[in-house]
Amino acid sequence: MNIILSVLSGILLSLSFPKANLFWLAWVALVPLLIALTKVKNLKESLWCGLFFGLFFFGLDLFWVITALLRFAGWWVLLGWGVFTLFQTLFILLFILLLRLVKVSGVAYPVIVAALWTFVEWFRALGPFGFTSGDIGYTQVSLLPLIQIASLISVYGITFLVVLFNAAVVNLFKEPRRSVAGSLTLITFILLVIYAYGVYQMPAPPKNVVPTIKLSLVQANIDQMEKLDATKVMPIFAVHEKMTRLAARAMPDIIVWPETAIFSYVLRDARLFPRLKVLCQETKTWLVFGTPHYTQGKAYNSIVAMSPAGEVVAHYNKEKLVPFGEYLPFRPILYPLLKKVGYYDAEFSPGKNQQPFIANDLTIAGAICFESVFPGLMRSKVSQKSAFILLVTNDAWFNKSSVPYYHLNAGILRAIENRRYFVQVGNSGLSAVIDPYGRVLSLARPNQQEILTFEIPRP
Repeated sequence: MNIILSVLSGILLSLSFPKANLFWLAWVALVPLLIALTKVKNLKESLWCGLFFGLFFFGLDLFWVITALLRFAGWWVLLGWGVFTLFQTLFILLFILLLRLVKVSGVAYPVIVAALWTFVEWFRALGPFGFTSGDIGYTQVSLLPLIQIASLISVYGITFLVVLFNAAVVNLFKEPRRSVAGSLTLITFILLVIYAYGVYQMPAPPKNVVPTIKLSLVQANIDQMEKLDATKVMPIFAVHEKMTRLAARAMPDIIVWPETAIFSYVLRDARLFPRLKVLCQETKTWLVFGTPHYTQGKAYNSIVAMSPAGEVVAHYNKEKLVPFGEYLPFRPILYPLLKKVGYYDAEFSPGKNQQPFIANDLTIAGAICFESVFPGLMRSKVSQKSAFILLVTNDAWFNKSSVPYYHLNAGILRAIENRRYFVQVGNSGLSAVIDPYGRVLSLARPNQQEILTFEIPRP
């Protein structure tokens, strides 16, 4: 029975994330698991509960690994999905171990459970294999007033609140004393106060603000298989070139292309770089674009800014790389085993000692791809001078899976945490503009070719 309860928890929690987005389930999803953990007789039974919860929760949450990447890696993705699921489940087992060590009860139980779960989520994001998919705080982006408190306590604070409520409900079943019932009432009251605080914090969207920054986002919607085809480089560039000229008619301050918009070292490409310079000169517009960049014997996944004169004036090199996607961990050991795959012959290097990314006299907090899912990393990029946060990404890798929606949810939390406009441009979507309070002001249609032009206040 305890195993069944644990599996039920894993399924319920997975449904609170995209694409199901049943966010309200997160407030009770952990109740079956926690009840099971109160009934087990020993550590071994506790770990079995954690194992089945983790396998079902992460197995469902990470199912996009199969649906999105099958066409690139074939049936090898099943092995990758299984290993990935097992690895993430280890963190659930860590939570179980810590909870068994503490052995807390009474009114302190909800606080300790929430603190331990939140700690494990934070710990899971650390290091080169850090990952945040499945962090409970992201389920609550639909409750904008509630998550305004993230500007003070980050997404991990939202996780703490949700788990706190789950544990308080369990505590009521476990110890139906007046003091325990009172603690659930107090927690509910605190949540209502936090919600009211959020309502108070959220001003009406500004109207007729001057001066403004006008940006145009180019969502070219190029299929990833085409992007990887070397014979399609010039046609893909032509698509971006045409859309840029159309965007320039609105006279934006900056036009933005997505991550690795053209799968070529554009700044070293004798065919593309001259055309890119002419494009900037003829449109008289600043252009910011994602591109592979090669310098001093190393390759980087970069964002580059070009002036209307066609000069490269700034670049940002991605700092947090995707293991097995942008570089091969434990290369001396794994490369001989994976050499025949043909994907790991070259790899990106992480950016270090970055200079401020400035375009059109605006300091921009730049990020690439899944860097936006790490709250600490993003907070380190934002300074008082930052006009807005810019994320360029290429979620065409993930086709029509849940990943683009999770990516957007991360942007909503990053906007609130840093109280900055968050601008996201993706090759296939979801390109969006999010205000400092998490409101999505403009959203391009997914998997469509679209130009998104908008204005935000100039700092």
